[in-house]
Amino acid sequence: MKHFKFLKIGIFILSSLFIVSTALAGSLPDEWTEINPAASGFTYNGLAPACSNAPGTPDCEFTFFVKGGKRNNLVIFFDGGGACWDSMNCIFAPTYTQYQNEELSDFSDDMAGHGIFDQTRKENPFKDWGFVYIPYCTGDLFWGANDQPYFAGINPQNGQPIYATIQHRGFVNFQSVLAYLEENTNYPGKIFVTGSSAGSYGATMAFPYIKESFKWSNVHLLGDAGNGILGGTFQTDGIYNWNVQMPDWIFPEGYDPTMTMADVYTAIAAEYPWSRFAQYTTAYDWNQTFFYNVMLYIDNPGVWGLWPLVWCDWHDQMLDLAYGTAAAPNYRYYIAAGDDHTIMGYSKFYTEESGGVSYVEWVESMIKTPNKWENQECEDCLVPLPCQ
Repeated sequence: MKHFKFLKIGIFILSSLFIVSTALAGSLPDEWTEINPAASGFTYNGLAPACSNAPGTPDCEFTFFVKGGKRNNLVIFFDGGGACWDSMNCIFAPTYTQYQNEELSDFSDDMAGHGIFDQTRKENPFKDWGFVYIPYCTGDLFWGANDQPYFAGINPQNGQPIYATIQHRGFVNFQSVLAYLEENTNYPGKIFVTGSSAGSYGATMAFPYIKESFKWSNVHLLGDAGNGILGGTFQTDGIYNWNVQMPDWIFPEGYDPTMTMADVYTAIAAEYPWSRFAQYTTAYDWNQTFFYNVMLYIDNPGVWGLWPLVWCDWHDQMLDLAYGTAAAPNYRYYIAAGDDHTIMGYSKFYTEESGGVSYVEWVESMIKTPNKWENQECEDCLVPLPCQ
């Protein structure tokens, strides 16, 4: 009995020390607040947080937004905005958000009242949670840490090529956010990592770093409209312009051009078996199909807009990857009807039901009742005419 008493005292002391240490970590502000990481002098691999610095774009700094909640839980959201990996779609016909145009007032008006950010809705699973919103302006899916020169034309005076440097610093930006959270966040009980479109890929690759920084938190991941259907030379050529950063304790060889997003999810899910992983997409997501077409015809922007020609191909590959990833026991997918792109920041978050179960209930099950959390797929998927 004496040993048991000492054991209880020891546990109490350790618990008290843990509570004190987490309390000393600080907390997020009560209202949405804009954070500028450049003010702290943060760098990663010698690079400071920044946007693309694309030709003709205004000078801007990378900032992010935080807000505390009534509960010590945290949503970390990665914004979307396309991607670029070649002179054609980085310089001549940009297919990505080149600079950050969100200021605090704009962010509050545009995002704070929609989708998971609408904390006035009682059915919102994240109603009382804290939030971190990470804007996107680097064209690299938050994976890059490289300043890459791209061909931008010919100098008419001397006939020499002109190059413009794109700052693919998305991963640098993420690391600056993570450093802030480590210094300013009470140890969250739960962390929900998510992102839409390009942000879906960012959330996926960021997950291991977040989990390692908050080992005692329950951390889960949901990717919104980032299924990773790839084509052309993107995987073997273009992506190398980003200097992709990957967690070396999971991917010791770094980026592998044969790797699919199914492989990425499966490997991360295996590394963290107590976390839950998920993806959402519509069956015929128009935007993901568009980027698949850009990859196939990167040198011919005149046909990028003809993405309906590859709609069916994209759909079939998406299903293959979804079904393949489902072999991981802690992974689920939700495939909704139609061709919309992204859901987490829209009112559709509360109205989507085409998967057989309401989407908001499915997300809540992921967080609270995983024994009731199952794969969902539309029966009437609203197949577009080109695929009929």
